[in-house]
Amino acid sequence: MKLATWSLLAASCLLNSASTSPLTSLKRQTPTPAQTPDVNYFSTLTASPKLKWVSCYDDLYQCARLEVPLNYDKPQGRKVQLAIVKLPAKKTATYKGSLFLQVGLGTPATNLVLQAGGLYQTPTLEGWDIIGWDVRGVGSTRPLLTCFPDEAARKAYEDSAPKVLGDPSIPLEQNIQENFEHDKVLADACKRRSGSFLPYIDTPNNARDLKSIIKAIKSIGGKGKFAFWGYQYATLLGETFAGFYPDCLDYLILDGVVQGEKAYGSGDNGPSSIQDAEKAFNVFFTSCAKADNATCAFHEATPELIRARYQKLEKALLAKPVPVPGIGEFNYGFLHGIIAFAVTDPNDLYPFLANVFAEAESGVAGPNIYGALGAPLDPLPSAGLGGSFEYQVAIQALDSDPYKINGPKDFEPYLKSILRKSPAVGGVSNGAIQLNNAAWEVPAAVNFNGDGFFNVRTRATVLLVGNTADPYTPLQNAKSMSRKFRNSRVLTINAVGFTSLQFASECRVKVVASYLNDAVLPARDAVCQQDDPPFGVPLGNL
Repeated sequence: MKLATWSLLAASCLLNSASTSPLTSLKRQTPTPAQTPDVNYFSTLTASPKLKWVSCYDDLYQCARLEVPLNYDKPQGRKVQLAIVKLPAKKTATYKGSLFLQVGLGTPATNLVLQAGGLYQTPTLEGWDIIGWDVRGVGSTRPLLTCFPDEAARKAYEDSAPKVLGDPSIPLEQNIQENFEHDKVLADACKRRSGSFLPYIDTPNNARDLKSIIKAIKSIGGKGKFAFWGYQYATLLGETFAGFYPDCLDYLILDGVVQGEKAYGSGDNGPSSIQDAEKAFNVFFTSCAKADNATCAFHEATPELIRARYQKLEKALLAKPVPVPGIGEFNYGFLHGIIAFAVTDPNDLYPFLANVFAEAESGVAGPNIYGALGAPLDPLPSAGLGGSFEYQVAIQALDSDPYKINGPKDFEPYLKSILRKSPAVGGVSNGAIQLNNAAWEVPAAVNFNGDGFFNVRTRATVLLVGNTADPYTPLQNAKSMSRKFRNSRVLTINAVGFTSLQFASECRVKVVASYLNDAVLPARDAVCQQDDPPFGVPLGNL
């Protein structure tokens, strides 16, 4: 199993993990029931260049397959069939328009709407159609990005992974080269199986697809406003769309912001992008100390004692991994991979992390370690239920400029800077992603570098949302991008986790409702709070 996929999975905010928990504060009345996505449903629909909504999922939703050009410079050529789901606005509410949701990095947005659309809509956004479409290469959109012929081949690739980047038990140069060669296997596999359309699944083409969807909605009489709400890597899609079409949206929410110019340059994977990762991990120690043994299985009287105990565990796993019969072993790499995952959703995952630490410390794998290592990271892309780590690698590599990425020969200084910034997750998150980018040799169809692009005045006002302890999209990103979009405002949330999708905040719900329903931006110094902190312990000011 490839350790880096823990961080890639974390980046995808998979719905099957804990992504419905942040919407808990929306549940003031019974929402439209969540639906289990049917991986075969869209194959029953005929794709068309005209949008044709069909009632689906107990007639509570509407589905469509929209044909768009694979290459917009050759509109009569090969087509992409976009899978789209809509939860219609409540008939009892004043109609507002279409709100598009995207999570990014391979998570099908149709799943987000089917599983959580009702929580967005009820009760504050009942006048909005909630719409999600699966971006190119993902979920039920076709063609689908596939890199392996079957699950066995995919698992064999994961199981052949070298030691995680930054593992101190081997020389760093060897560590980098072994990971680079392994990453090349994935890149070559994707090129072999999906090379004919692979250059066209980048973010600029996804932005053009959104324009096609809006045009198609208008062509069948669709009225009202148009809004986009993107989380984590999907904020790059929102930024790109606004740059391409500054007069097309009425509202734009960027939540967990990626810096566009960096993403289209060397990749937004430098030390600054994980500047708050250690702050997020430190909340584990401070909150566990304030909790008790029943709440936190790794509890000690002070944060310092817990951290010392963790560091002792880290060294012990380097010397002697914990055997996990039937699976393998729990080692240094898995320790850091699980931390990289846990910091995305501390409210739900820090208690689990404490259990894993306690089991590993005992030297005997229990249900938590088995649960962590035995559960599949995500289904094959053909299943369409979760994010694909292949896509997560592909999209970031295609968007970044191949001439600005550190290759294996000059990767060591970069990796050291990442590990200094975040010893806990630097190697298994940004380091792994950036080396994957370096191994990629499939350029995007059009090299879009974004230089000077993100400095526009949009028709839409722009609401950027950032958490004070976000491990992968720091608050500073939101502030930096706000200066690029002149009609913008930053909402700060005193919270820990990867985007505001990972926790409840009544304050945030009210701010978003005022913005989307009444076009009111928050005050410049507005700060919301997380309502459900880890271990139930107040966070204080992060």
